[in-house]
Amino acid sequence: MGAYLSQPNTVKCSGDGVGASRLPLPYGFSAMQGWRVSMEDAHNCIPELDSETAMFSVYDGHGGEEVALYCAKYLPDIIKDQKAYKEGKLQKPGSDSGTTAVVALIRGKQLIVANAGDSRCVVSEAGKALDMSYDHKPEDEVELARIKNAGGKVTMDGRVNGGLNLSRAIGDHFYKRNKNLPPEEQMISALPDIKVLTLTDDHEFMVIACDGIWNVMSSQEVIDFIQSKISQRDENGELRLLSSIVEELLDQCLAPDTSGDGTGCDNMTCIIICFKPRNTAAPQPESGKRKLEEVLSTEGAEENGNSDKKKAKRD
Repeated sequence: MGAYLSQPNTVKCSGDGVGASRLPLPYGFSAMQGWRVSMEDAHNCIPELDSETAMFSVYDGHGGEEVALYCAKYLPDIIKDQKAYKEGKLQKPGSDSGTTAVVALIRGKQLIVANAGDSRCVVSEAGKALDMSYDHKPEDEVELARIKNAGGKVTMDGRVNGGLNLSRAIGDHFYKRNKNLPPEEQMISALPDIKVLTLTDDHEFMVIACDGIWNVMSSQEVIDFIQSKISQRDENGELRLLSSIVEELLDQCLAPDTSGDGTGCDNMTCIIICFKPRNTAAPQPESGKRKLEEVLSTEGAEENGNSDKKKAKRD
């Protein structure tokens, strides 16, 4: 069996939720296997990691699903056990199977994003895409220097020793066997980059997704796609579920076939998180208000008119 199926598996695992009263954070997610022969992505949506903190993350596995699933199961508790986390200092340094990891923590007005690999977190800031993570690619200057120092090389097609096309990941122990170097200086490092953002009214929502999305659409294109649909309402006047928007995004990114360079043929996982509560109730149409006022006004006029007529008759 090759790398791709004869037909894509478009069945989606989707859901919606909302956080605690202190952190409303409406969110929606969806994951789809697509053309790949297996699903190797995993994710976390934990709106109440503790009473003050929410956690959202995507893990894009490679060489198997094991490490991605392991991270989704154990990383939340590992984070909570860190001394820095308990002290309120959320910034932390951070086989053939491995996974990227992009993890977002929200505590009050502070957003902290840790990233290792080429999954990505993007915030919509007044409609503009604000990247909260950096894609770690082997050909980048800093990454390339570390890889060479650890005894590796990057081939012409941008792969470490002809294998991985990313330079940071959890797992991938085959690339971490230089006994003279600490973990963060190995060819493939799990050390995350960390970015912190103070949220304001300009920050509307954020998107966390694996590279199956970002290889097809740019950060701004994804923000524009979501922005055009996030205020849409269904036939009952209710706001669209965020998960339905994600599902549409996955279908938009899915390649029609596997004849190209592989773009649109990867597993796809994406989460949308809104920073403010959503007003799901349908607003009363302005025309309806006018009609009601007109009816009341007409009834009042008729009643007054009838009274005048009765008075005139008595006179």
